[in-house]
Amino acid sequence: MSVGKQVRMRRLLGPSGRMLAITIDHPITRGVLPGLEDIHGTMKKVVLGKPDAITMHKGIAEKVFAPYAGESAMILKISAYSTQYHPYFDAPVADVEEAVRLGADAVSVGCIVGGPEQAEQLTFLGRMSKEAQSMGMPLVAHIYPKGSMVKDPHDAKAVRYAARVGAELGVDIIKTLWTGSAESFRSVVEGCPSIVALAGGEMGETLEDYLKMTREALDVGLGGVTYGRFVWQHPHTSSVIKALNALILRSKIDLKRGEANVSGATWEPGSATRVIVGETARVAEIDRAIDDRLGRHHIEIHASDRVNGVNE
Repeated sequence: MSVGKQVRMRRLLGPSGRMLAITIDHPITRGVLPGLEDIHGTMKKVVLGKPDAITMHKGIAEKVFAPYAGESAMILKISAYSTQYHPYFDAPVADVEEAVRLGADAVSVGCIVGGPEQAEQLTFLGRMSKEAQSMGMPLVAHIYPKGSMVKDPHDAKAVRYAARVGAELGVDIIKTLWTGSAESFRSVVEGCPSIVALAGGEMGETLEDYLKMTREALDVGLGGVTYGRFVWQHPHTSSVIKALNALILRSKIDLKRGEANVSGATWEPGSATRVIVGETARVAEIDRAIDDRLGRHHIEIHASDRVNGVNE
């Protein structure tokens, strides 16, 4: 691995060695969703949460992210699909050279496997892998078994296949789908020599669901998360990111402000049992993170967060 790639990988993975990335690349795929209409405001809230990285398209990188350069690593999305117009094909929309010009720390390619479009998409993924490697640029791939020939995109065998495809083609970090349980997801992680990161999507209904899923996946070797909608559609975006950081970093996180204490969560090592987040609570300050190997621990989440003028 080149020195340049090592530097970029360290930025992506942060001090824990596990990546927390927030994706804001959805409008081409799903339309301008609630939470992304005011992209300047959402970007500010995301950056305040201090994720390791943010995934975006080149126009947003130039027009919106520039004031925050260096606050979080930038992952440039270089392909795009549309659930309405081309649901099985990620079209190339940028390249590694553009990513270098924009100061990106990684490039991200979408790839949908399990259908007749797979061959062309693998060709593009292989080409981008070569370009990224030649320029010392980490390659992230969103690889989902959502092709027209796949019955269940969350089936463990299908997800394991998708993840391994990425590893075979030289992808450094593979974003893929939750298989429904820690035990089934373990087979995905163990069958993939690259870093496996988890997508959020529509896998939960509440913040508790997503935190619980994250914890279960971490217990079986998850290498990071790349979450989007449930984070920036939450009324307290920055605070949700900090809660995720507490799970991933397993270290104390201090915020500048916070009010009344709300009961937090308790886990037994390796079991990922429950996360208790009151539905009326305003998630904001985490007093103590979790060490998932050394006994019982608590997250205390406080009621109000107002950082640099952004009311969470």
